[in-house]
Amino acid sequence: MLARRAGAPRTTFVRATVALTALSLVPDVLADAAWDTRVLLMLTHLVAAAIVIPALSSRLPEGALRTRATPR
Repeated sequence: MLARRAGAPRTTFVRATVALTALSLVPDVLADAAWDTRVLLMLTHLVAAAIVIPALSSRLPEGALRTRATPR
């Protein structure tokens, strides 16, 4: 869906996932746990994002997809 509708699907995906990754750190900061546990939780989120975001974004086109207009 993103690849068809966004003007720059790869850039849009990376920006959205980086923002969501940053938001995923908020509960870790607010968790009622020791600081080392919170840091470990944040690191696991960041490691997962560092692996998943490039892997998925590499499959998206950099620019807009060009589709042929269908005759009416």
